[in-house]
Amino acid sequence: MSKLLKSGTADDRYLGARMRDLFRVLEKMDLPKSKAKKVEFFFKGFPEDVRFKSHTVPESMERAKGTLYETWFNALKLSPYYQLICETHEYPSEEAEKTFHLFGDVRNTTFEKWWITTGYGIFAEKKPFNRVGVSNEKNDIGEDVPILRLEIPLNVSPKTLRNQFNELLEIYHPHYKDFDRWQASTAEVKLQSRKFTSASLDLCLDVYAKYVEKANKGEVLLYEIGEELRINPKLNVVRTDRPSEVAEKHIKMSSSVSEYLEKAKNLVAHATEGRFPCADNHRWVERQKRGERKSKYSD
Repeated sequence: MSKLLKSGTADDRYLGARMRDLFRVLEKMDLPKSKAKKVEFFFKGFPEDVRFKSHTVPESMERAKGTLYETWFNALKLSPYYQLICETHEYPSEEAEKTFHLFGDVRNTTFEKWWITTGYGIFAEKKPFNRVGVSNEKNDIGEDVPILRLEIPLNVSPKTLRNQFNELLEIYHPHYKDFDRWQASTAEVKLQSRKFTSASLDLCLDVYAKYVEKANKGEVLLYEIGEELRINPKLNVVRTDRPSEVAEKHIKMSSSVSEYLEKAKNLVAHATEGRFPCADNHRWVERQKRGERKSKYSD
């Protein structure tokens, strides 16, 4: 076609040049493409009822809300160590530097935005879960017998199958008694197997946030934090309490808040170094003696 246009009249050559210009414009345009299969991901940190299902990025964002993934994000936003890293790009440890390069600056963003741009990528499993499949095969006498690919016959009672399957797992599974799903994770960032729930850790972070807020305004009375957050409603002072009862409630509430606060301080320190959830004593957190705690935390 181009040869014909070149050998034709001036009008033909002009038309050919304009068509070539049009083709160049069309090539640069972001035209609708054929519908492709949507990309989906798996996350070991999701609740068990959806953990083995694949999710698109928007779907995973909704599932991630209220999980330990969001709690880790919130811990980093509250961590004074991580805030300083975001401001100065100076790292107190190699682990903290690695965490920053993975999680990025979380100061001026929401969990939802961060998850869409960063979170899903570092927490998604690199390999999908293997599933047990079902197929139909014939037995020795030519009858169709539904069996699992693990060769578990389904014409045997469920009770017998469970016993036999449990025996096989005990023999062949390398981590039968101490399986840790995070050791088998292929995600770039892994949670730790600890007996924490997102709800209990969220309360610790709420205490910490309230403590920082009050400390910026002046003296902090820990029992006030406990009363505001209703950590233990039984320890909230009521008008009918005698002075001795008020004092006792304040001491007990202050002690309870102190435990939450200490756990939160360790939590955000470990989160900064890429360990979560972990509330073990951290070297950055100053320990307080029990005797000091009473005089400081009670009124």
